Amino acid sequence: MTERLLRLIESLESPRILVVGELILDRYVWGEVERVSPEAPIPVLRVTSREARLGGAGCVINNLVTLGARAACCSVLGADESGGTVRAMLEKAGVDTEGLQVEPGRDTIVKTRMIGFVQSANRAAQHIMRVDEETIHPPQQKVRSVLLSYLRENCASFDAILVSDYNKGLIDSELVKVIVDTAGGGSVPVIVDPRRSEDLSLYRGVTSITPNRYEAALATGIDCDNFDNLEEAGRILLEQLAVRDVAITIDKDGIFLCSSSGGCSHLGIRARNIYDVTGAGDMVLAAFGLAVAAGAKVEDAAALANIAAGVEVTKLGATPVSKHELFEAVSVDHISPEGKLRERSEIRAIAEAHRSAGEIVVFTNGCFDILHPGHIEYLQFARSQGDVLIIGLNSDKSVRAIKGEGRPVMGEMDRAVLLGALEPVTHVVLFDEETPKDLVEQVRPDVLVKGEDWREKGVVGREFVESYGGRVVLAELVEGHSTTDIIDRITDLRRKK
Repeated sequence: MTERLLRLIESLESPRILVVGELILDRYVWGEVERVSPEAPIPVLRVTSREARLGGAGCVINNLVTLGARAACCSVLGADESGGTVRAMLEKAGVDTEGLQVEPGRDTIVKTRMIGFVQSANRAAQHIMRVDEETIHPPQQKVRSVLLSYLRENCASFDAILVSDYNKGLIDSELVKVIVDTAGGGSVPVIVDPRRSEDLSLYRGVTSITPNRYEAALATGIDCDNFDNLEEAGRILLEQLAVRDVAITIDKDGIFLCSSSGGCSHLGIRARNIYDVTGAGDMVLAAFGLAVAAGAKVEDAAALANIAAGVEVTKLGATPVSKHELFEAVSVDHISPEGKLRERSEIRAIAEAHRSAGEIVVFTNGCFDILHPGHIEYLQFARSQGDVLIIGLNSDKSVRAIKGEGRPVMGEMDRAVLLGALEPVTHVVLFDEETPKDLVEQVRPDVLVKGEDWREKGVVGREFVESYGGRVVLAELVEGHSTTDIIDRITDLRRKK
């Protein structure tokens, strides 16, 4: 799974995705809370800053843009200052707003969150209050006709269509039917984050839906607090709505996926410190839709969405998740018990994913038998040459072939664990060969680092790395430190005793 997800992140590229749904302006009022009001038992918020963000379907769009998609929107805004702010934010993000209509007399939806913290370091930040300003009604007929015409003319040209239904009047059965009927005869996936309702029949015929457990329970009448019931609810929705997939988000338990082409499965997630669940559902829709648009299998799309939502809830407010954060989360969520030790078969994909995130990959190798200050300084130097440091670690078999019997002193797993505990080290991968030539060719590092003592001997992999413009850097050696010297000193001490 790890390798597939890393390759998926690498292949996301820039699909064209249309988001249909209610745009909301999220306003954040930040401030310190130092006392309780003498007028009532409520905290007094001393405002220190204000911020505006895209909310609702805009949050989905913001997530898509951050992950590299070319996003377009189909929605309606009011002819007011808040609507102008939302449009300006969309245009600044490079979003295609051809399908965005302005309706005179309509109020743009605004949600204002008051967030208090203790002291200036934003310690113990939490929501104090949310104030909603909204008028819930369908668009005027003239505006609605323009929106439907836009959908009929454009749906088939996208790689995926995401419907973000906040139940504020825009989405109805006719609009969904137009999307389904014109989405390339099923070739363009239509994915819906549904409203909370007892009747979800308006989504019949879409490709996938992503309800949370409470929405699934309300729509099916099934208590979704255990996995047997989740499967029953998922199968009911598959049949009633004639959809291909139902991905039920189950908060701290991850995602429960049911597909018409297969069975049901539970995708768990690593436990995290949850700061704020705002935007988690929007993140699931964006990541799931982006992965499907990139041609991913639904199981991998759901797994990626699951991990993305896990990152989202560690942030305060609706904050987008980057490709780099996704990559790091995939690596951690599927980490081996040995820490940073990676399988040889997945190291190519790991390196490529780092490069796709715009990071400089550094590689070095060695036995690292009995870590000493010279090793630490060397590794710190190597990491300073880029963003990511991959260590090729000689296996026990390889060390014996190079150093002879009696070496290594420490086994390969112990050495891998110690290296993984060091802050400069990002990944560790074992290799059995006497030289790292094949491993270097797998990693294709941007920078290859070796010690100064290899200048005369010749750095293995130099010609390969320099052939595609990579750099080879030699690190100065720290005098007076070597594993052989340590072993000799220990042997002398034992002899004297």
